[in-house]
Amino acid sequence: MDLNKFFNPKSIAVIGATIDKNKVGYAILFNLLRGEKRNLYPINPAHQEILDLPCYRSVLDIKNPVELAIIIVKAEFVLSVLIECGQKKIPNAIVISSGFKELGKNGENLEEKLKQICKKYKISLLGPNCLGIIDSLSDLNASFAIQKPFRGHIGFLSQSGALGTAMLDWTNNKGIGFSKFISLGNEAVLSELDFLEFLGNDPDTKAIFLYLEKITDGEKFIKITKKITAKKPIVVLKAGRSVRGLKAVMSHTGSLAPQDSIFETACKKSKIITTDSLHSFFNLAKLFHIRTFKPLRQIAILTNGGGPSVIATDLIDLSKTLEIAKISNKTLKELKKILPPAAAINNPIDILGDASATRYEEALKILVKEKNIDGILLILTPQFMTESEKIAEILTSYAKQKPVIPVFIGGESLENAQKVFRKKGLVNFDFPKDAIESLDALGAVKLIKKKKPIPAKSPDKTELKMMKISQTTKILNDFNLKLEGQLIRKKKDLNKLFKTKKEQLLAMKIISQNIIHKTDIRGVKLNIKNLTEAEKSWDLIIKSAKKKYPKAKIEGVLIQQMANGKEIIIGMKRDQVFGPVIIFGLGGMFVEALKDIALGIAPVNQNEALKMIGEIKGFNILKGLRGEKSVNLSKIADIIVKLSKLSLAHPEIKEIDLNPVIVNEKTAHIVDARFMV
Repeated sequence: MDLNKFFNPKSIAVIGATIDKNKVGYAILFNLLRGEKRNLYPINPAHQEILDLPCYRSVLDIKNPVELAIIIVKAEFVLSVLIECGQKKIPNAIVISSGFKELGKNGENLEEKLKQICKKYKISLLGPNCLGIIDSLSDLNASFAIQKPFRGHIGFLSQSGALGTAMLDWTNNKGIGFSKFISLGNEAVLSELDFLEFLGNDPDTKAIFLYLEKITDGEKFIKITKKITAKKPIVVLKAGRSVRGLKAVMSHTGSLAPQDSIFETACKKSKIITTDSLHSFFNLAKLFHIRTFKPLRQIAILTNGGGPSVIATDLIDLSKTLEIAKISNKTLKELKKILPPAAAINNPIDILGDASATRYEEALKILVKEKNIDGILLILTPQFMTESEKIAEILTSYAKQKPVIPVFIGGESLENAQKVFRKKGLVNFDFPKDAIESLDALGAVKLIKKKKPIPAKSPDKTELKMMKISQTTKILNDFNLKLEGQLIRKKKDLNKLFKTKKEQLLAMKIISQNIIHKTDIRGVKLNIKNLTEAEKSWDLIIKSAKKKYPKAKIEGVLIQQMANGKEIIIGMKRDQVFGPVIIFGLGGMFVEALKDIALGIAPVNQNEALKMIGEIKGFNILKGLRGEKSVNLSKIADIIVKLSKLSLAHPEIKEIDLNPVIVNEKTAHIVDARFMV
């Protein structure tokens, strides 16, 4: 299927053109006249001339061939007009008119007849219920958008005309260009897949943006997009993700949307960048406008402001794919020669608030040659002496050698610099976060793996040591917290213990200041029924502990009654700034695997504790699923409150793990406790 004639037709019939400036038929003809010269044929039996062009009663009255028909008449007249287009052998049509399947059953029937006419006359049709089409390179604006975009290399497909016009207006204001814009409408004949495939093969389009409310064919969507993303990036803003959003899609385009999680999986398979906000959608458009199509990893920050550079450094460190570039000694020496003694050169490169355009240029001249740098984030804050316009001019020349991403933070004082960017085909990011998140999104979809960060050295170099069980138990008791069980120091004492125990299932676990994770060394045995099993388990536990930790000092084995319920963790970590931070989450191995925790700063009261419990994603597990009873939330909250008091009273304790705490509908049992001092 050849769609080229949609984007560069030699002759166009505008059916429904009018002299009324408030009507769509006038706007489309007016927009076409402002573009490259083409043979234009207004069609309206009520007029003889429109905008100085001779007007025709019907396309059948036009003697010359017509390559594209744009139809802007009431829905009930569209079919008869389309039949005339078929008789005239017009191969392509855009139906702007609304009143089809988006309105319900009657509209569906009308749209079905429209399809049949297109099939009979072999008409490729865009719409109905659409905004039209724009090609900035062929200078075609076959739409009723208020203005056409700047020339660029981004193709934009939208299933919403209103969002399309908003995007065009915003990007024009920022100086971002598009190659082609297509408003898809109801997609009665041509779908998003047809135009997606076309843009994928279009040499003028280097990146594709999609606003989608539904997918015509999921299997075909994946097949087409996989081929495209191997050559150029695709960004999708998907609507209809919530239950109410799905209903809105039905009323907007009359189509069902795929389930959100399934759609995300499909996009991941095709390496499509997905976004859930217009803000990030716009920022990605900025990134591709400055021709950054391939992921960058090693980033240098060049700035005249310390605060913004710290923010940018944090964002890069916390990103999935980006890293602060390690600058070579050679480059550091060169920077040191040209920068003031007070400047920071170790990345971020802070060239100080009084930095002139010359200082920026000297630094850029060095940094673009550094092999360890993939891209430069150039941050500027306007000071009295800042030559923002000159710096923008300089930046544009060095951006040709290596990706330089401008982040000029400010307002009115930067207007001239923004004009320079628009003139030179660049664009500014308003904040470091906008640029960094866009770069990260591009890297993430290309599966760029971040190197493991070098862990920061803690200011507190004191090595933590586990407190003895006797001290731990005493402190817990002081705050009415009880570690369940009895410590047995010698194997022979098991006999005495079992004389007092009736038929109960017991648990046994190793106790040693040198052994933190008991299960890792098989230091825990469960469901022990009698003395024989206990003695056998004792031998296995001690043997395993000594094999793994031969120098470990073993205090004994804790014997506990088996408890039934859900496992949770309640803990504390002492922060250097805020003091004791209380931690709550699902217990056992879940806390490490899922990282599903809630935090509270001591002191924590009962209401705050209950709120913490409700914050974790696994809260429904505690509340009871499929007929299970809820655990006793107030008992959990009680332990949290008491632990916060304990933490405030004992500043020598740096970390606490009550893990697991077994909780059921009646009570909560602390079955393991670790205090680090």
